[in-house]
Amino acid sequence: MTRPTLPNEVHQHLKWPLRLTGAGMVLERFWQAFWPLISILLTAFAIWSFWSIGPSSVATGLMSLGGIATLTALVWGAHKFSWPSHAEQLARLDNSLSGHPIAALMDDQATGRDDIASRSLWQAHLTRMTQRLKGVRPVSPNLRVARADPFALRLIAATGAVLAIGFTPWLERLGAPTAASSATRAQPAASASWEGWIETPGYTGRPSLYLADQSPGLLSVPEGSRLTLRLYGDLDTLGVSADLSDTPITGPAQQSYLLVITKSGPLDIEGPGAARWQINAIGDAPPTVRTVGDLTRRLAGDFSLPFAATDDYAVTKGSAAATLGLARVDRRHGLATDPEVRPPLIVDLPLPYRGARTQIDGVLEENQIEHPWAGLPIDLSLRVEDGAEQFGTSPPLNIILPARRFLHPVAKALIEQRRDLLWSRDNGRRVAQILRAVLNRPDDLDLPEGVYLRLRSAIRRLEGGLAFSDLPSGLPEDLRDEVAALLWDVAVELDDGRLADALARMQQAQDRLEQAMRDGASEEELAELMDEMREAMRDYLEQLAENQKNGPQSDQPPPQDGVEMSMADIEDMMERIEELMRQGREDEAMQMLDQLRQMMENMQMAQTGPSNQPGQSAREGLQETLREQQGLSDQAFRDLQEQGQGSQAGEAEGNEGRDGGQGRGQSHNGADGQQGQDGQGAGPEQGGNESGQGRDLAQRQSELQRQLEAQRRNLPGASDEAGQAARDALDEAGRAMGNAADALEQGDLPEALDRQADAMEALREGMRQFDEAMANQQAEQQGEQGSNPGEGRRSSQRDPLGRSPDGQNGATATDSPLEDGEDVYRRAQELMEELRRRSGEGDRPDLERDYLKRLLDQF
Repeated sequence: MTRPTLPNEVHQHLKWPLRLTGAGMVLERFWQAFWPLISILLTAFAIWSFWSIGPSSVATGLMSLGGIATLTALVWGAHKFSWPSHAEQLARLDNSLSGHPIAALMDDQATGRDDIASRSLWQAHLTRMTQRLKGVRPVSPNLRVARADPFALRLIAATGAVLAIGFTPWLERLGAPTAASSATRAQPAASASWEGWIETPGYTGRPSLYLADQSPGLLSVPEGSRLTLRLYGDLDTLGVSADLSDTPITGPAQQSYLLVITKSGPLDIEGPGAARWQINAIGDAPPTVRTVGDLTRRLAGDFSLPFAATDDYAVTKGSAAATLGLARVDRRHGLATDPEVRPPLIVDLPLPYRGARTQIDGVLEENQIEHPWAGLPIDLSLRVEDGAEQFGTSPPLNIILPARRFLHPVAKALIEQRRDLLWSRDNGRRVAQILRAVLNRPDDLDLPEGVYLRLRSAIRRLEGGLAFSDLPSGLPEDLRDEVAALLWDVAVELDDGRLADALARMQQAQDRLEQAMRDGASEEELAELMDEMREAMRDYLEQLAENQKNGPQSDQPPPQDGVEMSMADIEDMMERIEELMRQGREDEAMQMLDQLRQMMENMQMAQTGPSNQPGQSAREGLQETLREQQGLSDQAFRDLQEQGQGSQAGEAEGNEGRDGGQGRGQSHNGADGQQGQDGQGAGPEQGGNESGQGRDLAQRQSELQRQLEAQRRNLPGASDEAGQAARDALDEAGRAMGNAADALEQGDLPEALDRQADAMEALREGMRQFDEAMANQQAEQQGEQGSNPGEGRRSSQRDPLGRSPDGQNGATATDSPLEDGEDVYRRAQELMEELRRRSGEGDRPDLERDYLKRLLDQF
């Protein structure tokens, strides 16, 4: 049977692609067979270039090992290598084409040779296959050997060889003359030279000094600097002498010197480029630290202590250590026994992250109200350290470690027993007896539900631990700490109710958010922390509303000038903070977080009725819709960013698809092969994904529009002007959502983002109007108390500082610049920034600047 051949016109198309493909196959098989040999040769060259020890047994062993490895790799490569045949070259080229046209042209018609229609169909098929061969490209060789070399030894060998070529005199070793060697042999005396530099300690922050650039004479450097000298050429013409440490430099010149400067002295270099310096070694003074003001305490137990620290270069560490002032303790009652030994209380001093640390004026702010020494005398000392590990301490400060002030009588008794229990475990029996006495008549104590049972459980655990423990103290340490924690929790609950815990959780969530912004957290992490803060804030507001409904839970009166805010105002601030974080304006976001914290701590929530009213659930639904709309807007913005990044690489990916898409067709016919031939690569798939994402966003936007429309129809009550305004604003938000859905369906992301922004703004306006309508409705329901329908509306028109209008019949006085209907909190932020700017201008009178600072301190 004769070997099938290709038509002559096909040979013209395949001539050069076939030759290049064959050359690539030769290179591919050669590399896959001989890459171990090449790696061994490169490694041997690198070792030979860097070898400076001279002949030795180690060198002989390495040469023997290298020879054996080279011979083994050569035999293995020769056995594996094979020259590609003509048929293999044709098969490689044919497999890269869709439909295998080369094999088709070499086939014969099997059936229907006598049928004219069948022959015509076969001829049309051959013509189509011939057309596919026009413009055929050669197949690139596959040089990947990563599976055979998982440790990348070939790359290590290549790197060593490159370093040897660039940094070793390998040509001189081979005996080839170089320009440098010729010049050295021609003029040996003229090649004598030197170079030197002084490296200062890293903690000083001073640059290194290159001696050739320094004028002879006095040269001041920090003590501990390192002097390095290197001599080149004829050493007989150079001389070095220095007396800068306990081991001076004298005698014949050497090739290099390394010296740590510990004292002042001369440095002389004789010969070509002679110079003389008088080195002045500057000593490193220890750092100092001191307190610069009185200790400031707050009711919650926080305390502040201003301090100042100095160092000639930089303060690297700082801490405050407290020890118990036992001699000043009133040793009565539970404190009469000897205390347990506890390690010092150590906290870090706040140091600036940026800027110089030679002069630090800081404030130590701590809260140690749960520490066993809270409320007891302590000796507080500050300690700082510099880069040379020298330290300085402040004189001990005799203070009382600030503790929380408890007002509830039972809470005060529990905290006193907790203190005695933590003072010494020997007080365990005494504490159990006193707790039994406190709970003797529980009905007279008016304890909240569950508190009595928790305290009884603590007593039983104390007594059980004392009865069954064989320790000298009679009470295990972990049991002691567990009971102490329970007593603390119960005392706090009695003194403040649940409100303090909710406020603490909100403040903790805010602190975590601020720390994440300072640490440069990702958008996803910031969004998660923002949701955590929202949840903590809702818990706090619910507890605050419950406390206002049932009466105050503490002995302290509510603030006289607290801020009256609605939930819409708080949501506006939260949305503004989130927007600032997305824009990368962390400083402004943290300032607004501080303002929100101060407002929340001093606010008087505007009551909009019990939480079980329909208005409350309707408003929560609108809040959820706003959050979902914000999430859709964020997703659309991320898609827009990805399109911007993908457009830069789109053309390159398309070209890669035209070349590599054919390779993907070698194992599939039909549709896959056609895709490889057309060269579309990943382009259509990517476009399909983007189109699918756009349709998905458009569908979600339409569903959100229908959800808002249902909420608008079911909006409860509020038939007055404010209620109609709320419905109009929600209707406008729905129209904007519809326009956004149309833009998403068409793939116009910028237009969709604009319409989504309009929808969110209209949603916020609708929520504001709804809050005002609910307040008016509540005021109408309180008519028996002497209120009129407009009074609730006027209460909602208070400014962000909680001040009521001064005009008559609801008119606002002209001295209230922050009125309802505008972005009051943004204007408040601008006002704060203007106050800070004016207070920092040195040309203003001191009286005016003091007044501005007092204003800033209040907010």
